[in-house]
Amino acid sequence: MYKVLTLALTTFREQIRERLFLVVIIIAAALLGLSFLLGALSFAEQTKILTDFGFLAVEITSLGVALFSGAYLIAKEIEKQTCLLILARPISRSQFILGKYLGLLFLITLFNFAISLVLWILLGLWKTPEQFGAFISISLSLWLESAVVLSFVLFWSLVVRPVLALGAGVGLFLLGHWLEDLKFFANKSGDEVFIFMADAAVWVTPQFYRSNWKSAYFLEKGIPLENVTWMILHLCAWIVIYVLASNFVFRRKDIV
Repeated sequence: MYKVLTLALTTFREQIRERLFLVVIIIAAALLGLSFLLGALSFAEQTKILTDFGFLAVEITSLGVALFSGAYLIAKEIEKQTCLLILARPISRSQFILGKYLGLLFLITLFNFAISLVLWILLGLWKTPEQFGAFISISLSLWLESAVVLSFVLFWSLVVRPVLALGAGVGLFLLGHWLEDLKFFANKSGDEVFIFMADAAVWVTPQFYRSNWKSAYFLEKGIPLENVTWMILHLCAWIVIYVLASNFVFRRKDIV
């Protein structure tokens, strides 16, 4: 485990030096600033606008790191043959994959925590401690969502070209949020093939739509504990599946 954590920290430090880190910070700051300015235009809607844009900033920054860094990280290591220098040491391919994944996950965690903290301060939630549980649940759902997308993109980056893996990650994110609408339209159409495909998609795609809580409504009303528990178990299961699949493919991949 020590080797995995060392590799994860090394990956984390390398990614911080990338230009993507600065771009993501600028995007997050712009969204938070825009939400604050728009909220100031309408005092009655200030909290709602700030909450919606704030959680959107958390989601976009976390997904940006998961998609772009996840799609190109391993491919770049293989192309430059730098992974051979690491694997020449007493580090297995399984430890290499897990270390790289955890390194990017640390970076996503940093973004998620930092922007959520800024949002918590801007919303003044220390004055309403009863909303703290809902705020943590929403931030956790966005973090787990990004962790699932990262593991999925990491897997596909070992199978296809990075740009295709990035596109697959975007497709998974959109499909996971559109599953409910897809089932609705399938049932309305009455087409048996369409209905079968929609039902099959529910079983092979993470159900992101069931934890789509990033709005002022859920912050104010709260989120049932059973829904939060289901979300954690469901998304963690998909992370394990994709990481194991990545490990399986990488152990059999010719990188020389």
